[in-house]
Amino acid sequence: MVELTDHDKLTQIHAVIIGVNGNPGLIKLVDRNTKMINKLWIAVVVIATSIGGGVYGIIGLLKG
Repeated sequence: MVELTDHDKLTQIHAVIIGVNGNPGLIKLVDRNTKMINKLWIAVVVIATSIGGGVYGIIGLLKG
């Protein structure tokens, strides 16, 4: 097996981080996943508030 030089190793690391040949790379993957997690949190908050409001309304109706 051929031993890689330092330059070859740096080139490979750069390719993984930035991405080449249509691969998004780690930076774009992390950015995309962060956006998806933020959207998920917004959905959780919206669902929690709608459920909480509904429960509050039902309790108010049951109290009379």
